[in-house]
Amino acid sequence: MSTTTIRDLLRLALPPGSKLLTPGDGSLQHISNAVSLRATLPAFPQLRGGEIALISVAQARLLDERLTLPTIVRRLAEVPVAAIAVVGAVDDDALAVAKVTDLPLLQLPDQTDLRSVEREIHRLLVDLDVQLERRAAQLYSELTQHVAADDGAEGIVRLTAERTGCAVAYLNADGEVRIQRGPRHLRAAFSGLQLPLSPTGQAMDVVVRTYPIGQPAQRLGYVAVAGPTLDRWDELAATQAVAALALELAKQQAVHAAEARIRGNVLRTILSGTVTDPVSLQQQAAELGYDLQRPHVALVIAPVDKATTIEQAQTWLRRLLGRQQLAAPTLVREETLVCFCPSDEQLTQPYALLQALTEEAAVNAGLSTLATAAAQWSRAYDEAEQALLLGRELFGQGTFTAFSDLGVYRLLLELRSSSELQSFYHQTLGALTEHDRANGGELLHTLEGYFAALGNLHHAADLLHIHRNTLIYRLRRITEISGLSLKRPEDVLALQIALKAHRVVTMMR
Repeated sequence: MSTTTIRDLLRLALPPGSKLLTPGDGSLQHISNAVSLRATLPAFPQLRGGEIALISVAQARLLDERLTLPTIVRRLAEVPVAAIAVVGAVDDDALAVAKVTDLPLLQLPDQTDLRSVEREIHRLLVDLDVQLERRAAQLYSELTQHVAADDGAEGIVRLTAERTGCAVAYLNADGEVRIQRGPRHLRAAFSGLQLPLSPTGQAMDVVVRTYPIGQPAQRLGYVAVAGPTLDRWDELAATQAVAALALELAKQQAVHAAEARIRGNVLRTILSGTVTDPVSLQQQAAELGYDLQRPHVALVIAPVDKATTIEQAQTWLRRLLGRQQLAAPTLVREETLVCFCPSDEQLTQPYALLQALTEEAAVNAGLSTLATAAAQWSRAYDEAEQALLLGRELFGQGTFTAFSDLGVYRLLLELRSSSELQSFYHQTLGALTEHDRANGGELLHTLEGYFAALGNLHHAADLLHIHRNTLIYRLRRITEISGLSLKRPEDVLALQIALKAHRVVTMMR
């Protein structure tokens, strides 16, 4: 006995758009053969029962005007055939007879060639494996047409759902469902999917299988399929969807890369300070979705270590910008990631963006003060870069530093190229620096600890992890070598400023 069901025919032999009109479990009815209505009487060859009868309403009328569809359905139900597939209008009387006789009635698309359908069904009945491969190849061809069309991933997911009768979803690399199509009650199973995705799972009596797109090192996303049961055709269709989506996503990446170059060129032009036509630049930026008239904050971002590449950080940042619906140009520049983020005066959006980014990777970041016009972006970039470098020096790895929080360092950074600052630094700390370098000493470190403890010897000794007498000895040596007294306010101020200048000078090297 054949194990091929009407459901199998709908997915693997009948033309797209075919549908079962009668309710109930008719799709599980087994089919033993397929026969088409002949052009001459007798209308059908000898029927043994269990066949699917393929009927053209127009052809039946040519044979005999009295041969109506309700009459045909009633006579074939007496055989009994397993199902009837019809090309042409199915009237209410025919549908009523099919329901009374419990005979599955299918509607085929107009202009369907019944002989071709008959051959497809025979192929399925004779060799399921070959027919599966043929239909998979046909499906892939149709799916790739969507890659060239505007509906892309949407069309791929929709077509796969139509061909399988299952719920199908495309998930991005983060495991978030981006597109889902198919029966609504089956789609509910996708809500519980979380990374890492299990290849096969079960939710609410629904089987869910996931298929990765791309290699583990460069995962592009996933395809998920959900149904009461999943068979070989569902798996084959899913793998064709994976291949088509890989092409679609590669195309999208190429488009994004081209757009990124254009966006980067706009940002480079602004940062170079060579804008010759502000109106044209404003229009070009607007076409890319940027509003240069809004206040922006410059972010300069650098990964903490080699575990995260600058390209990965850029990918994550762009994804977060899309998720937060922020139009912010980005650019990789000198091993850092530059981003100009629209912001209010409290820098709410930039800080929220950076906080979300740290959930993906450990980064350092510098933030500028508010730039209210594109003409100020170059200045803002310098501020953010200085905040990044100095913040990393002052506060360590994995920190965000706003230029506005740098205090006296802002003044020192303005003077960093000044010969006066260099002269002041060497005059105040030069001798101590040379002593530490020559003797492997820690006088500068001791001085920083002393000031950090606000001159309290007990707290400073604890902070430096040394004995109080050792601290007193080192402070005496600092006075002797520098010629400055820690009891004179002017000398103390000079030493404090020089220590901060030391960080700025060190950062510039």
